Amino acid sequence: MYELVYEVEGRPQRYRLTGPEVFLGRSSENEVVLNDFSVSRRHAVIRREAERWVIVDQNSTNGVKVNGRFVTSSPIVPGDVLTVGTFTLTVREEMPAERPKPPVRAVGDSSSTFVRSIADFNRDFHLEEYVPEEEEGDALTQSGKRSTSAVARSKIFEILVQVAKTLILAREVQEILGRVVDLLFEHLPVDRAVVVLVGDDGRLVPMLARQRGKESGDAGEIFSHTIVDSVIQNRVAVLTSDALADGRFEAGQSIRIQQIRSAMCVPLWNQDRVIGALHVDTPLRAGSFTADDLDLLTALGNFAAVAIERARLQRRIEKEERIRERLSRYHSPGVVEEIASDASGVIDRVRTRNVSVFFADIVGFTSAAEGMDPDSLSRFLSTFFTFAADAIFAEGGTLDKFIGDAVMAFFGAPIVQPDHARRAVSAAAKLVENVKAWNLERVARGEPPVGVRIGVNTGNAVVGDIGSEQRVDYTVLGNTVNVAARIEEYVAGPNEVAVGEETARLTSDDFSYEPLGDVRLKGLSRGLPCYRVKLDARGVPLPAPR
Repeated sequence: MYELVYEVEGRPQRYRLTGPEVFLGRSSENEVVLNDFSVSRRHAVIRREAERWVIVDQNSTNGVKVNGRFVTSSPIVPGDVLTVGTFTLTVREEMPAERPKPPVRAVGDSSSTFVRSIADFNRDFHLEEYVPEEEEGDALTQSGKRSTSAVARSKIFEILVQVAKTLILAREVQEILGRVVDLLFEHLPVDRAVVVLVGDDGRLVPMLARQRGKESGDAGEIFSHTIVDSVIQNRVAVLTSDALADGRFEAGQSIRIQQIRSAMCVPLWNQDRVIGALHVDTPLRAGSFTADDLDLLTALGNFAAVAIERARLQRRIEKEERIRERLSRYHSPGVVEEIASDASGVIDRVRTRNVSVFFADIVGFTSAAEGMDPDSLSRFLSTFFTFAADAIFAEGGTLDKFIGDAVMAFFGAPIVQPDHARRAVSAAAKLVENVKAWNLERVARGEPPVGVRIGVNTGNAVVGDIGSEQRVDYTVLGNTVNVAARIEEYVAGPNEVAVGEETARLTSDDFSYEPLGDVRLKGLSRGLPCYRVKLDARGVPLPAPR
């Protein structure tokens, strides 16, 4: 009669092989219960076949070894040593009178490799509710029982309190990674550590590498891509006591080149997202790490990921604030919100757009400014520019620049506005209305009235960040812009809005126009049809005739 001799939590155990089959696994429904996260719920079965016993792997995560070699199915005889997760079971003839010697646990065995899923870790440390195996799809997550001892959990939590205090003070990603590696060397018997993050294109990007006693190292050469890929893709933590001796890693060239022996690798994970991995190893010693070390490293991976995500979020917030500050100089609050929420980076690209360009200028400003002191001139221009900006922003326009006493704006970019021509004319009329209301106040104070002339033109223009390496402006360029400036300067009269042919055509259903005929503009070889917007006494545009 055969029996299995093994040890559970330091207590020797024996199980007699009887009946047609004996199941080994983590759950209580097995005949041989091996309650450890390295063991699957139904890990293996030992069957009676004819005159022999055969052990068969039940598609477990960590596999089954017979005498140090992985097998899917193998006969067993007295003297064989079976490795199931971190447990070592010896097959022997039953000897009731003899007390079996405690076997050696596989954690210190140089041939031991096991895997732990994030879901298992969460359950053991009460980080989230139990997730059934069907949802997780991992043979290691078949039991909700805790496999980490209370003492180990207490120690891990004690260390993590220090980790949390340390990482919460770090603001930049590289600073966080540096502190993480410092903690690794302080609390784990590691000689080398590498932090790898998943790039925007899905590729692994080594961010930081360090060897004990050294400041830096080549991150691209001292970690196993085979192990890291498995950890990130499968969302598991891996501990191998001797990667060189493990047949699962035979294809990993970096393992052989770097002489990786004892190694652990865990995902950098925050809830359902894996953003990278922590890889640590000792190149000269086998069996350096324990299951508790893996638990600590897994927890550290979670803390590090949360800190990294927090730093990235803070960086995005600061970038958005800079963008908003920059945009607020050109756009209305509504347009700023729309641009800031647009992840495509529309404002940073130079492109050709159909837009309506707006120019406004104070009539007779040069002579009027001669009689003003600096403070009065500053208040005068500030008032006019406020009226202009309010009118432009009210219609969702982009304030390009102030040029002396002139204002340049455009509509239809960066946010596409199908009715940009109507918006531009409405803003122009609103500015005239504001100036006329201002004149009533000025005349009442004994000050001369102010006139403003405005030109609007519609067509294609180059739009985007344009300038030198030292300075750029978000602006528009092209013939459409030049014509708008000429219409304002040579066609529009005091408190008038003049527009080009395309602007009038697009808004003929909204406003009433007075044709001005073909106008010869400076710098142009032929005359261009121009129109004047009909305004009432207050400056409000008259509707189009029905």
